[in-house]
Amino acid sequence: MKKLFLIPVFLMLIVFSCKKNSAEDGKEVVSGNVKQVTETVNGSTYRIFTKVGTTTFKGILVMGSGNDESNPSVGSLDGAAEADICSKAADNGYAAAIVQYRKTPGNANWNTSAKMVGEDYNQCILAISSKYGVDKNKAVVGGYSYASFMLLTDNSQSNTLTYVKGILAACGAAGTWNAQNFKIPVYSISCSGNNEGDYSGKALYDQIPANSAVKAKSEGVTDGGCNTHCGGSWTDKMYSKMVAWLN
Repeated sequence: MKKLFLIPVFLMLIVFSCKKNSAEDGKEVVSGNVKQVTETVNGSTYRIFTKVGTTTFKGILVMGSGNDESNPSVGSLDGAAEADICSKAADNGYAAAIVQYRKTPGNANWNTSAKMVGEDYNQCILAISSKYGVDKNKAVVGGYSYASFMLLTDNSQSNTLTYVKGILAACGAAGTWNAQNFKIPVYSISCSGNNEGDYSGKALYDQIPANSAVKAKSEGVTDGGCNTHCGGSWTDKMYSKMVAWLN
């Protein structure tokens, strides 16, 4: 630690003067046609992406990050995959955000964790709907890894998000009972290799009963081009499903 004090003052000044503004600073950051900023509205903190100059939006997309299920932290706002799909959606006229869901119990109480995450997505949608004037019923939610697991579980056990058009669940899984009790459509995508456990991707879709009200608008994809957890590049596929649900 003592070595830190040997850094010359002028170098410290350079470091601070060169620090880029980021969405986490609460300042707008513009990249191409898309601007982003972190906001807290009605208790919900999220990083929102919108197209520069756009005031009327086609719908809402809310994404969530992965986490350590054994000891989860609050949801990260910095995920590259989440930012990628949000930027694409924003550039095409949607209000898209990454939600900072609360710290949950994780494995210690899985169902409570799912309930909390579902509530936080709901609060985020309501905040964006109120601030940006977008109908909350024109919303899609999604996530990667832990956020997907939570959304899939919540989809089967509560009615918190039953008004949204669907769940984009990347590299997350759920059991047969969950699939049999899904209340809104699911787009499940994962790599081959069953990294998430039973069931994900096409296997999860197959668990949804043929007579389920959500079967026709759901889809499952097992990506044979990757075999690791969250190892695929799925922005375009997930974006296309979002558009299909919202049209």
